[in-house]
Amino acid sequence: MTAITATRAVLSRQLTWIGVLAAGSALYAAVLVALLATGDVLFVPSLLLIGAAIIPVAFITFLDGIDGHRVSFAQVAAAALGGGVLGIVIAGSLEYATASQFGTLPTAAVGVIEEAAKLVVPAAILLWRKPRPLDGIVLGVAVGSAFAVLETMGYAFVTLLRSGGNLGSVTQLLLVRSISEPGGHAAWTGLACAALFTIRRSRRRWLGWLRFAVVFAGVAWLHSTWDSLSSNRGYLVIGIGSFAALMVATWWLHRDRHDDPPAAVDNTAWTGSEPALAR
Repeated sequence: MTAITATRAVLSRQLTWIGVLAAGSALYAAVLVALLATGDVLFVPSLLLIGAAIIPVAFITFLDGIDGHRVSFAQVAAAALGGGVLGIVIAGSLEYATASQFGTLPTAAVGVIEEAAKLVVPAAILLWRKPRPLDGIVLGVAVGSAFAVLETMGYAFVTLLRSGGNLGSVTQLLLVRSISEPGGHAAWTGLACAALFTIRRSRRRWLGWLRFAVVFAGVAWLHSTWDSLSSNRGYLVIGIGSFAALMVATWWLHRDRHDDPPAAVDNTAWTGSEPALAR
């Protein structure tokens, strides 16, 4: 009975994302109906927030349900909030300064700046603790998703203003950006963060840095290429490719998690006082 109970608990955790997606969709529909019925602009911020966050939060919940990582959902949420907000502030400031200095902002610069900005909080965590690469997948996806939510809300707000309050245009933008998010910011930051977290665990430190440099260059290139595209087919190819790479990396790190030497496994939470939640 214990094995059956444990299996049910694992399945329940792994399927929680479906409930999150369903609940978020229902809330979005309720807010949209209320906005259309009343015309009250006070509903607009709720519409933008829920619409931008439904799929990213569900995706974070999906990865959090994967067995093998050692970060709690509270830690994931804290990293997402801090990393997303700091990332958008740092990236926006650097992009503005670059555009002001050179009169233009190349897409290559956008990719490098935004991917680096999203790694500020994960890098701080790496200096503090010695997390596992699989933790990097979860934390990176959380930070990238939060960054995408804030960015999507900004684009949706601009679309609302430019379209003269056309909710159809706003809803379409929210839907397209939310669906593409798991193969965009979430995938890119998840891959970069996992590579970053391998550095301190590498027996040859230079090899860890080289691996991270290659992965970071790859995700920055994917980001820059995405921003330079104008066809839906191109977005689809990069999105599917990025998502597939993230899933392969997640499977590989999950498969190899038992090969970690005992000394390399950090069994304490970030506070260093309580046992981490075993996954």
